[in-house]
Amino acid sequence: MKKIQTGFSRLCITPPLGTPLSGYYEARFTKGVLDDLYVTAVAFDDGEKRSVVIAMDIIMLTQVQCNAYRKIIAEYCDLPIESIFVTCSHTHTGPMLGKDFASELCGSPHYEEFLGIQMRDAAAYALEDLSESKFYTAESKAEKISFIRRFRMKDGSVQTNPGIHNPDVDYALGTPNETVKLLKIERVDNDDIFIVNFGVHPDTIGGEYVSADYPGFVCSTIEAAIPDTKCMFLLAPQGDVNHINPFPEAGDSNGLEITFDGCPRGYEHSRYMGRVIAGAVLQVCDKAVEIETDKIEYAVKTINIPSNQENDKLEEARRIVELHESGRDEELPYKAMELTTVVAEAKRIVTLENGPDFFSFTLSAIKLGDMVFMGIPGEPFTEIANRIYEGSPFNNTILCCLTNGGDSYFPTSSAYSEGGYEARTSRLKKGGDNIVVDGTLELLNELK
Repeated sequence: MKKIQTGFSRLCITPPLGTPLSGYYEARFTKGVLDDLYVTAVAFDDGEKRSVVIAMDIIMLTQVQCNAYRKIIAEYCDLPIESIFVTCSHTHTGPMLGKDFASELCGSPHYEEFLGIQMRDAAAYALEDLSESKFYTAESKAEKISFIRRFRMKDGSVQTNPGIHNPDVDYALGTPNETVKLLKIERVDNDDIFIVNFGVHPDTIGGEYVSADYPGFVCSTIEAAIPDTKCMFLLAPQGDVNHINPFPEAGDSNGLEITFDGCPRGYEHSRYMGRVIAGAVLQVCDKAVEIETDKIEYAVKTINIPSNQENDKLEEARRIVELHESGRDEELPYKAMELTTVVAEAKRIVTLENGPDFFSFTLSAIKLGDMVFMGIPGEPFTEIANRIYEGSPFNNTILCCLTNGGDSYFPTSSAYSEGGYEARTSRLKKGGDNIVVDGTLELLNELK
């Protein structure tokens, strides 16, 4: 049986000084570099079909942006656009692209052009690096680095990131998925490839210095530990989880400092998280199980989710937006993350005043034998991911968020009545989680 061939490539995409950074409701500009950002590509070729998985050290791409880049890659590499799977790491210390979701700032057109060239070339180089391969899968756990960030408070309300050792916290609204997934690719006369999949928000550092956050440390740690190995990190759904331990014990706060929004962040903690995930991979990589991967298939599916319009709240929303945009946040009775939530919710209400009635999202999948890369163009909650894992017809499902787009949070239906940052700011109406799960499982069953 003919073996699938695989290729690897990695190119630097670190932005120049002064580039706006994305991720918060405040202006930040690049002052320096903690570590470089990269675009990483892994190509697959079964002799009849080819596909490329691309991982980017940036916060996200909209579907419009991503489709434009994928078109460039498809034309240059002679690939069907459906075979190109672009994911983003969601680092909050990376460059802004296009118009900022939280301000009037815009990214640099020159940098965005450069990014497209690097993506194109990374795909092309990976297709030139093809070697016959064997595929292996394994799973492990990375414990105590991912925490649900939505909490029921003792007064019955729900808050996102309510602070450290907050006595008013009652309980967390969910359980993090601590599973680390590994696709290990052994190549003939070439470096092996590790593709690692895990889900927690890469918002560990903050500030105005560029960094790939913990996903970069996952890759550099594995590559340093295992000679002749290259690593790609793919972000799993993480819409309701982050790195913040709400009740840290002795040592848990090492390498962390409270930042502008009341959340602890730190570069050293990011490195720690990368080592924990890499350690989980190192525990199982030598015992990974070989899987059959004789053919490549790929497919996409469009789903439509109704818009979360609340025009009955427009007057108050306009007032909040006006105060925020005129620099008068002190006139609003909110602090830290609650202020961020209220402002973001108000912006969502004002933005959606005149529609649209629904939003379209494209789900993407690449199948290699009995394993599949499944991509969702947004940030689903952990429960949504768990439902997809449970229903998937594949023995090995690597589920990725922010894939071929990244336009929204995907909260659970229960989150809308509970509250919290994600549901209050989401452009999508309650029930969108069921549409995402049903559409994803339909696509997976069609590929099976």
